[in-house]
Amino acid sequence: MKEHLKNLAILLFAALTGHFIAYKLVHIPRRLELVIIIAALMFYPVLRRPIIGLYAVFIVSPFIPFIRRLYYLSYERPALDPIIILSDLFLAFILLGLFFEFRERKSQEQSSPGIVMVIFIYFVYLAIRTSFFNFLPFSEALAKFKYYGPPVLFFFVGTIYADQPFHLKRFWYITIGIGIVASIYGFNQLYNGYSKAEMLWFSSIEFSTLFIKGVPRPFSIFQAPVALADYVQLAIIGVLMCVAWAEEKKPIFLMFAVPVLLYAALITSVRSSWVGIIATFFIWPLFFRVKGNGRRLAALSLVLSAYVVYQLIAEIFQTGFSTASGVKIFSRLFSNQQYFKLLVADRATALYEPFREHSFVSRLMLWRQLLVFSTEPVLAFLGRGLGTLKADSLYFTYLAEFGYPGMIFITAIIIFFVFRGLYIIDNSTDKTFVALAKGITILNIVFGIVSVTGTHIHYFPGDVYFWFWNGVLIHVAQTCKRGVECKTVDKSHETGEESA
Repeated sequence: MKEHLKNLAILLFAALTGHFIAYKLVHIPRRLELVIIIAALMFYPVLRRPIIGLYAVFIVSPFIPFIRRLYYLSYERPALDPIIILSDLFLAFILLGLFFEFRERKSQEQSSPGIVMVIFIYFVYLAIRTSFFNFLPFSEALAKFKYYGPPVLFFFVGTIYADQPFHLKRFWYITIGIGIVASIYGFNQLYNGYSKAEMLWFSSIEFSTLFIKGVPRPFSIFQAPVALADYVQLAIIGVLMCVAWAEEKKPIFLMFAVPVLLYAALITSVRSSWVGIIATFFIWPLFFRVKGNGRRLAALSLVLSAYVVYQLIAEIFQTGFSTASGVKIFSRLFSNQQYFKLLVADRATALYEPFREHSFVSRLMLWRQLLVFSTEPVLAFLGRGLGTLKADSLYFTYLAEFGYPGMIFITAIIIFFVFRGLYIIDNSTDKTFVALAKGITILNIVFGIVSVTGTHIHYFPGDVYFWFWNGVLIHVAQTCKRGVECKTVDKSHETGEESA
């Protein structure tokens, strides 16, 4: 009897599965259906091996905006798109799968650095500020919390996988690969125009920063040009790290990736990204060669002073070799002169004449008003609450939303991460750790710079990369601080996760 029931159950399951597959072959699943299907397929594998979920985050997340836009061909843009929670679902599955790992570490009474508790308190505080003293209705503040709170939890995931360089290296190779694909698709948007799905998206969006005088900037598979620029920045850091890991055998394809990535950053017309990339290529070969933080600061001050003097001499004597003339000459190398004049040459004026650039001046006026409002005691110490005011600057956004304590905290946390990275560079003898620390330190410095005019750690890719890799950094720094020899110990073979 049991055998008959078993065969009947198998037959029923096959019939239902066949009906479901046949239906989906001729019907595009709705957004919620797609999310449910992916969640059902990913839940058990990620629960068993959380590293699979981490791979899903790094591989799938960049393409989520692209997938969302494809739906505009069949469905209208919804007020709340379920597809955007895919990354959060992966994170929830990862944390659930790592529950026993976290409990085991706690039961073994392994001492954690104080920064881990600080980050946890920061996460709890973000959750509290969605309802406590928040100028927004709770439903709106809770929707904003998605961009603040969940990414912070990647910090704790990073501390778990910090001793598995096999996977850490793979994540950076994945970043480079997707960066190249995204760059090529951005070139296609520039030279061949935008797809029908993207044109429909243009008609439904509200943010105007996508356009410069009515001309859309390439954004590739991402949600905005700044996201493409950030991902290109991360891919360039990945190239530098992977080349350092390769030692004598330099991967040739990585060398060819650099000009592709640089060109993609240029066409996004995101000026803060240009500054970040320039800083990257300065810091890697020069800044890290100097030992001691005092000497590093002196070297940085010397280079900045030399640049200022150079610009003054160029302006006084009209030598024609200033930054302005260099940008104009460089823009003539490209075929689309109208585009590059509008979005490259003209936009580059903010790099050497910031107070003549309208968007920068308007930001200064906004920041000045925030400083005036922050003289009120309540706003100075508590702010307006999470998600209440986006000030086109990470630091001033935290001032507006969390008061001066929030502004000081986010500044201090970035500086702390930078010094932890420098500590590893100065004290580790393992080349893998050193290259990793260099890349993460550059990531922190660059995000610290570009966040003056943006909130880059509140959306992908900045949110995931910033918190996950700093979790890795803190774990490695703690290993060095304990006096343990800083050498990589890949434990992936112990958990059978090489095939992930």
